[in-house]
Amino acid sequence: MAGRPAAATVSIRRLALLVALPLLALWVVHLFSQQYGTAMPDQVLRLTEARVLRGDARDPAQVPGVLPGIRVPAGPPSTEPAASAVVSRPLNPTATPTPMPSTIPSTPAVPLAPGHVVALPVQVHDTDAPGPLWFAIDFRLDRAAEAPYWLVIQHRPAATVYLDGQLIATSSPGSGYAAEDEDDLAQRGLLLAGRRLQVSIPPAMLPAGEHRLSLRLARPGFEGAGLSAPLLGPSGQIRALQEGRRFWQVIRVTTALAGLVIGAFMLMVSLALRQEWLYGVTGLFCLCTALLLSPYLLNGALFPAPWWRVVLDLADVISKAGLLFLVARLSGVGARWPEKMAVAYLVLGIVIDGAAAFLGWSWTDFHHPWPWWALGSRAMVLGAATVLAARAALATPRRAPLVGACAVALSAWVWLYVSWFALVLSRQMSVVDLNVVGHAVLIAIAGVALQRRFVGSLRDEAMARIRLEQALDARTRELQDRWEDLQDSERKRSAAQERERLLQEMHDGLGSQLVTARLCAERGVPSQSLVEQLDECIREMRLTVDALAVTDGDLTLLLANLRHRMAPRLQDAGLELDWQLTDVPLLPTLRGTGGRELIRIVQEALSNVIHHADATRVRFSTRVDEARGQVLLSIVDNGRGMAADLRQGNGLRGMRRRAERISAEIDWRSPEEAPVEGGTELLLRLPLRVGP
Repeated sequence: MAGRPAAATVSIRRLALLVALPLLALWVVHLFSQQYGTAMPDQVLRLTEARVLRGDARDPAQVPGVLPGIRVPAGPPSTEPAASAVVSRPLNPTATPTPMPSTIPSTPAVPLAPGHVVALPVQVHDTDAPGPLWFAIDFRLDRAAEAPYWLVIQHRPAATVYLDGQLIATSSPGSGYAAEDEDDLAQRGLLLAGRRLQVSIPPAMLPAGEHRLSLRLARPGFEGAGLSAPLLGPSGQIRALQEGRRFWQVIRVTTALAGLVIGAFMLMVSLALRQEWLYGVTGLFCLCTALLLSPYLLNGALFPAPWWRVVLDLADVISKAGLLFLVARLSGVGARWPEKMAVAYLVLGIVIDGAAAFLGWSWTDFHHPWPWWALGSRAMVLGAATVLAARAALATPRRAPLVGACAVALSAWVWLYVSWFALVLSRQMSVVDLNVVGHAVLIAIAGVALQRRFVGSLRDEAMARIRLEQALDARTRELQDRWEDLQDSERKRSAAQERERLLQEMHDGLGSQLVTARLCAERGVPSQSLVEQLDECIREMRLTVDALAVTDGDLTLLLANLRHRMAPRLQDAGLELDWQLTDVPLLPTLRGTGGRELIRIVQEALSNVIHHADATRVRFSTRVDEARGQVLLSIVDNGRGMAADLRQGNGLRGMRRRAERISAEIDWRSPEEAPVEGGTELLLRLPLRVGP
């Protein structure tokens, strides 16, 4: 019972951390953004409108409207504001950027004709401006400058800048990229072949009142022309603004690239391993999150209106639905309602938000029902994801679910923070678009999850390999033990069989001869006959011992021992022995007890010659038949030959069985090279190698 209060205490602590840590992190990010934000300082002007002037001369005096007081010649009426009414003012410090930057125009809405006013930044194709371009930018200072001002312009290609008709800066076509261009990443973005021009203006040139900046861009090349919104303000405030923008832009670039790399890697993994489809969902989530940050990095839309906003709004819907689906899957929730909710929101969001983006409905027009749906549906999805992540973190003592739940909660709080102050309470509080923080923590969690999954897979593979090696070693030892047992059993069985055969042969051979000798002794036969019987027993015993002594398969040695033992008997029988043996290799079939089988075959053959052939000569010869892989042993006598109606008795059948035991072939035939007619040849074919 004491364990329950302790578990409840731990759950309360983890719940407090889940609530306090995301809010504390949001507060820290808020303070940091106010210190290093992108909101314009009070004295910094961001000049966002420019008037296109006619003329391609280098001298500004030859271009009407470049110098103050020079008016544009009369021409056809235009619906654009008059030149004298075009005044750029400082950005209201209470104004806030919209979280959906795709609604901000980045290309001119009117043709590049003299007298027309365009919004900055502007990008111009080479086909839209065949010659140089002149721009006039009017601004007003309420009080005279007291310190040096900085003018920062991003342009392409070469530019010449005049202030109230006085030349203040120029960039040559070959000046190229400078290292200080990195100081204005927020303005430069991915502007190809762009240059940054930073001009220090003394206070004497900036009294209170109306002023005009005149800019001449050289004829656009194949990469076109571009001009950013110039920034004008005290050098200290411009420097602080650039530092803040550089910080947030680095975070955006890092987050977008990380999401792109992680998402592409997970998609490739899911394509390679179809069963790992959850990697594909995570990869799509990361890619959509990276796509939402692209408007901050690109100077213009990738697709013409309204399709670029459609793409961004649908990416936002897919990322929110993917977050809920992934949290539901990874948190181990048994219920299916979170996944069904994610799918339902995805389907409705694609239809409703896609239509809203195509029709151009505003995010801040709350007289229309769509913003309520957009913000409300996203709030429900993020809230459900936060609750599921919190439940998973409270259900386990591990730290990883707690960190993941804090990341999801922080992302939800950041989204709520930006949406409330930037959309609902617009112009009530200066905030930077902190959505990058929410995106960054989610991509980081996805990257950490990928790293943990990858490392876990490697660890599991290593452990599986270790377990497999251990099981293989155990199985090898088991098989080795069984093999040794089998070998021991086979040796015992072979020994038992050999003993049985040896006893049988001694019983049939030596035993029968000893019994015969005993009977002769009992009957009182002459001592000479008894001695002969005993000599026969001794020869039989010695032949057996000799055969068992030769175990390496040496055919010549076996036959030599047989000749030595049988010579007296052959001599007594009046047989002349013709010995024509050649060198032959060792025969594996005669190893062990095979030699004894061969000796018994030859002994039986000689016995038949002595008792039945009436021969006077016996020839032994050997030769090697390499073609057939055999050694041929031939025993030829010059006796009366084989009977036509020869019937095999026990002796011949026993010889054939012994030949089969040593994998040999035995045959009886008339000798092919006998000097006289008659005689018998016993041909024994012994294999050089033993087959498998």
